[in-house]
Amino acid sequence: MASQARQRKGKVPNNPPEIDVDLPESASVARIAAGQPTPRSTLGSPLTSHATYKRSGVGDLGAGPRRHISLSQVELLPWLCCMAPAIFLFATYAFVFFSVIFSTFLAELVTALLTLITWLWISNLSLASFAGVFKMRQAAAIDWHAKLHEMPLDARAGLKHIVLLPNYMEAEKMLKETLDNLARSRLAKSCVHIVLAMEAREGPAGREKAERIMAEKKHLFADIFATYHPQNLPGEVAGKSSNTQWAFREALRRYGASLSKRDLSRVFLTVADADTLLHPQYLSALTYQGLLMDKEERSWTIWQPPVLLVRNIFSVPALTRTSSHAALIFELATLASQHIFPAFAYSSYSMTLALASHPEVDGWDVDVIAEDHHMYCKCYFAALWELSHAKKEHEKQVGDGNEIQLVPQVKVQAVFCPAVSYLVESTEGYTASLFARFQQARRHTQGIVELGYVFLQWFRLSSSIGFMKVPWRTHFSISMIAAKMHTIHVIAVAQCFALILLSLTQLLPRAGRFAYWIWHGGFSELFQELSSSWSGMNGAEQALLAAISQISGIMLLYALTCAMVVADMVEGTYYTNADSKAPITSAMHINPVAERQEEDEPETPKEQGPPSRLEMPGLPEGRRSWLWRTGLFLYVYADTMLSGYPACCCWGMVPGMLAGWSLLRRGTDFEYIVAMKPE
Repeated sequence: MASQARQRKGKVPNNPPEIDVDLPESASVARIAAGQPTPRSTLGSPLTSHATYKRSGVGDLGAGPRRHISLSQVELLPWLCCMAPAIFLFATYAFVFFSVIFSTFLAELVTALLTLITWLWISNLSLASFAGVFKMRQAAAIDWHAKLHEMPLDARAGLKHIVLLPNYMEAEKMLKETLDNLARSRLAKSCVHIVLAMEAREGPAGREKAERIMAEKKHLFADIFATYHPQNLPGEVAGKSSNTQWAFREALRRYGASLSKRDLSRVFLTVADADTLLHPQYLSALTYQGLLMDKEERSWTIWQPPVLLVRNIFSVPALTRTSSHAALIFELATLASQHIFPAFAYSSYSMTLALASHPEVDGWDVDVIAEDHHMYCKCYFAALWELSHAKKEHEKQVGDGNEIQLVPQVKVQAVFCPAVSYLVESTEGYTASLFARFQQARRHTQGIVELGYVFLQWFRLSSSIGFMKVPWRTHFSISMIAAKMHTIHVIAVAQCFALILLSLTQLLPRAGRFAYWIWHGGFSELFQELSSSWSGMNGAEQALLAAISQISGIMLLYALTCAMVVADMVEGTYYTNADSKAPITSAMHINPVAERQEEDEPETPKEQGPPSRLEMPGLPEGRRSWLWRTGLFLYVYADTMLSGYPACCCWGMVPGMLAGWSLLRRGTDFEYIVAMKPE
């Protein structure tokens, strides 16, 4: 009921206006499950979005239908916001290019500035990720299911986990491994419901694959079923986001009767890639953390594990492996420290059904590629929009809306139980693996459009409520989201572009002189030449050379952090408490709805397999020597030194330019590119 609607802690009046008093809390769930048209679905042309749908819950219905905010709208502001990221990107490239041609000093100054920003960013990431290593070790030492089991029975009542596994053309063996790993959770048989989100375009072979998997694995979970996302639906972009939304809606249809009787903040949704192995204690850890929160906080929280791309790290090309190191540092750092930049949802994450079915969220958008970052931004602004509706309604009734402050509500809560995934790798060899990684990079860089989505949401919100009525704290928080995206998609790749141009025009000519000294004068004369060349450089040139050489304490820490995480994975440090010692009891079962439940039963002994395990195939776990660890550090540092900038060029700069050009030509009509995984 509206009287039970969530109140913004200290941000809304004690007695908020009651709107739609006849609607139950789960009205949005029933609407989505029924497949009713919503602004989210952008039915018809992908460039139109004017569906009329009135809000339910706290809000100003007198303001008219809620508008779906999308870059696909045929209006000037969405078009400008859609083009803005590409304009920023190419304007930066053009400025660097013409600076190199017409003013060497200006080019060096711009490159030094870009390098300074990039290195401050990398320094922050390296320091935060190093702290994150110890947070993962600390979390791995905790038996989260035992802590959950110790909670009072009423605190654990009504739990439900729905795990969505969107996939397309994935190997059957890989999907079975993912399900076997999920079954290691002590919650699996009692309250974990698996949704195999298949694509109908796989044809009969896809359906037969899903049927075989379900028949073999159905005894491991409370429930498992498959959905088949139709192709070529109006307004959709084929990909993970549209498939996830279809599976989400089908899950609500299947469980709608039981969901209408429960607290939606106790129903957890997890989206995971088909090759991602969530930690066996992850679901217990996020459940325990969530139940410690009050309903309000839990409803606005997204849970995120560190996603480590290490399952095949030793078999992929060095350029691909270097991108794994970068992803490790980036994701671990953002979870370990959110003092400046917020963490985004990434790859595999969880949230409550209360958030996913919120009227301002309506599940996943079907016309985007970067579903994880987009969903975070959508949820972030959903909370602000709800507050703005409540503020307007309060101003109408009371005449003063100052009691309601538009401050951020959504947060990403780190669960430091790592999830592991594969790096892109082709079975056809080295060159094919590099091409497959390039194809995946093309898809990743298409996320640049999310910067425009943040701008659009920001402008819409400010114009709706008034720019000055949005607290400066909120403006700063939104600007940090935009700054983070701008740094990833523009600053970092522009710095790489500037270094390449200056290297070709300034450093390459000097390389011939250095080669001459090596051939004719020996290394002593070369050292003298280098010393005189260094002293003759200005500050910008010295910064340029230092950046290219990558010789610094920060890069040593960067490599050390990556080596520590990989070593911990190989040795099994994060899985010492993977199998909980707590008993499986009926208290963990979902109540009071009538669903299939398992009674207490003794654990069956696990089959003994080969010494390798799913997390790191072919590498038996166990303590390694310090010599091995030192070799691993040098191995990672060599990757960073030799492949760092080539990887940035191949996986960032070139695909980023292609994504920017596609954005200018076709808008949000991106092509979803499937990454190849090892068999």
